[in-house]
Amino acid sequence: LHCHSTRNNTITTLTKETGEPMVWFSGGSCGFKKGNRATYEAGYQCAVRMFRWIEEYQKTTPDLQVDLFFKGFGQGREALKGALLAAEGERVRQLVVTITDRTPIKIGGTRAKKTRRL
Repeated sequence: LHCHSTRNNTITTLTKETGEPMVWFSGGSCGFKKGNRATYEAGYQCAVRMFRWIEEYQKTTPDLQVDLFFKGFGQGREALKGALLAAEGERVRQLVVTITDRTPIKIGGTRAKKTRRL
């Protein structure tokens, strides 16, 4: 389970062990538009939808294990963590084996892209 969280959106993707995506949800696909995609609530709803999908998928695959990968520092990161610790994530929490932070940290390097403004 990959959680890519930026200032503008949160994207959660469930992949197979090979890295092939099975399903993904984002703030926009959960019904949030424009600036609302960047909110905590959008990230939370995105996580809850993913948890429901995992619970349904677990019925067909009983020996399911989940590795959780975080990327980025957006509000959706905390929202996914909060949803996992809440009642909605109780079943999925038992499936989580590892939690990894894959946020790239820039040290020097080239000039950054122009910041996006909504």
